[in-house]
Amino acid sequence: MSLKPRLFGSTLAIALLLIAQLGYASDVQIEGGVDDNAEQSLDEAPVGRFIERKGEGWYWYQDPKEKISRKPLPVTPAKAEAQPKKDEPFSVAWLRKNLPIFRERAIDSPTQENIEAYMYAQRVAMDKSQNFAEATQRVVYADPFLDENNRVPMSSFAKPAFLLSVEKSGNAALNELAKTGGLWMFFDSKCDYCKVQAHILNRVAKKHGFLTKFISLDGKGTPEIPEFVKDNGHAAMLNMRVTPTTVLVVPPKTYLIVSQGMMAETQLEERILVAAESQNLLSPELAAKVAQYTRGVLKTDDMKNGAGEDPAIWVKTLKDRLNGRY
Repeated sequence: MSLKPRLFGSTLAIALLLIAQLGYASDVQIEGGVDDNAEQSLDEAPVGRFIERKGEGWYWYQDPKEKISRKPLPVTPAKAEAQPKKDEPFSVAWLRKNLPIFRERAIDSPTQENIEAYMYAQRVAMDKSQNFAEATQRVVYADPFLDENNRVPMSSFAKPAFLLSVEKSGNAALNELAKTGGLWMFFDSKCDYCKVQAHILNRVAKKHGFLTKFISLDGKGTPEIPEFVKDNGHAAMLNMRVTPTTVLVVPPKTYLIVSQGMMAETQLEERILVAAESQNLLSPELAAKVAQYTRGVLKTDDMKNGAGEDPAIWVKTLKDRLNGRY
């Protein structure tokens, strides 16, 4: 009878010893990192060996951690790349791109098919050009501001009358300018061109009434220029480079180089008018008559503002600015 309690006590001690050993082995396995899910086991298992957790009692229950379900992020489908817009067949863009291709293909392989493709594409380009030219002509003929013939007559019938008007206006301006200005010519006695230019300058002066002065750079005259004065620094002041040089002088302080080198009579007259116009030496009425080639031309200020996205708006703006200039 007395053996049974001792047997039960021994059995209980052995059982506790085995449980402690199992708990120790489990700790060793976790610390050694043998299990691939070691991190997960540590999170889920109670800390410490079983014998060290006797405060939990024999009948314990460990609630598992609540697992957080992670929803996969939605995958945004990649946007399909926009396909380049195809050029309309026979359009200018289509012809610009394909004509060289058709030409090179026909040159490399001159079959009937390749040559026909190139020649017909070229025919389309030429016919489009002709259609554009004819349509442009109709628009220009109907719009006086676009018809250049209204500014400068180009027909053989009207052009002589226009040129005669320009000549008369120029002569009137030069005659008026000769009342307040004169012409100087710088020369060198060894310069052959200066002798010829002296004759031209004298003709212009006699024709319009200019006073003249011949200035010698080397202090010597020529048979063609018997009357002269020596240069006293004016050549350096004007930064003169060559001889002969003609200068328009309007007292008290206006010195305008008209020409450097030889000039024909009509060229010299034109240069004098251009120099006078640049310094506003002509009256507005004479200046307008002389500058007939610039009639109706848009000024720089006219083209600074007014452009926009709508062509109808800025076309009307330009028409309004040109109105009254013809």
